[in-house]
Amino acid sequence: MNIIEKIRNYQNNISDKKESPSIFLSLADEIVKDFPYRLNEKTYLLVPDKNQELREMSYEYFLSKGKTMPIASVLNMSEIINKFNSVAKTLGFTVITDIRSYRNDGELFDLLGSNLISDGLDKEEYNSLNNVNIPLTLSVDEYCLNMFLPAVFKNNTANRGEDKYLIEDKDQLKKILELFELPESKQINLKNEFVVQKYIKNIEGINSSLRVFTTCTGDVLSSLFLFSTDHEQKKKIKNFGIDIVNPCEYLCDPSSKYYLNSKNITSNVAGGGKVIILNSDTKKLSVDESFILTLHDIDTETLSLPESIISQCKEITSYWESKKGIVVGIDFIYNLNDNNWYYLETNKNPSVYGYKLFMDIKNYQKKDIKSLMQLDALTKVVENIMTRDLLEEKQKTK
Repeated sequence: MNIIEKIRNYQNNISDKKESPSIFLSLADEIVKDFPYRLNEKTYLLVPDKNQELREMSYEYFLSKGKTMPIASVLNMSEIINKFNSVAKTLGFTVITDIRSYRNDGELFDLLGSNLISDGLDKEEYNSLNNVNIPLTLSVDEYCLNMFLPAVFKNNTANRGEDKYLIEDKDQLKKILELFELPESKQINLKNEFVVQKYIKNIEGINSSLRVFTTCTGDVLSSLFLFSTDHEQKKKIKNFGIDIVNPCEYLCDPSSKYYLNSKNITSNVAGGGKVIILNSDTKKLSVDESFILTLHDIDTETLSLPESIISQCKEITSYWESKKGIVVGIDFIYNLNDNNWYYLETNKNPSVYGYKLFMDIKNYQKKDIKSLMQLDALTKVVENIMTRDLLEEKQKTK
């Protein structure tokens, strides 16, 4: 079954988007019908409460549009949620909306990673990943015991390149460490949200990274190469909520005594970067794009991921399982010093932007595309479980 092909055929054949306002509702039953596997053993899928999810989507709509979500859109979102839960059950999942309904009598998959409690540095992750290239990563307190420069200070709970700073000299270091000791920083426990990583030197003049979208079982859904040649600092600050000040504002304010004036090291779109979709079916490279990818050891003909990335993704997801959701975004950076890709972080419940670009999906709402991406992931999870169980059964009969 080729979901990419189903999406392409659907978009080519539909003459008017108004005929079907939802690509997920149009394809979900067909995808599951053509999928050959169904779970045999009891397997739970923890999903958000429908009413709570609708409230959150309505609130997000209000914040972005300044008006109430139309009732037709609310009904459409409700129908998408119902259909997703229905096809998940058809695949064999026992769908639950409350972790207290889990009876510990089967595997549990968390759709959004909503049951993950811990924030900040996960030391066990970095210690457990034996076959993954990892830059030296420390808590701020650990770093203060053995300081080095240059170093990258980043908020490990933020997204889209927020609160990420390259510290190159002692003056910058003094400012950021003093910032962590401010009363407003201590109020939100800011220091404990940050990690410090050894700076990995990129190719001169280019900030670049790979974002790989995978299932929690390590199957690659899509991948993007992100790059930027702009080294001016970008003001990307984590929003802690209404009426809560993020002291990192001071690090980016030229009038502040804590102003860092640090170089921009983000490569993502939110930080002003550009995207190369690693899909040879939909992407035609420019000369400049081909040159940049070649510098990073990526095949410009196939646009396939390096094998080292694929194997590292398997190792990383085997650690996290579905604690960060059934779809995760794994970030890598190219190390010019040894010509290897290094693991940076695993992002919980990533946006649909990368999947939308990779699949070349046009003009559908975020929830619509996200449900399609999650169903794609679920089918791969089911196939992975069935393959694993079959291999285990064969081992028993030997």
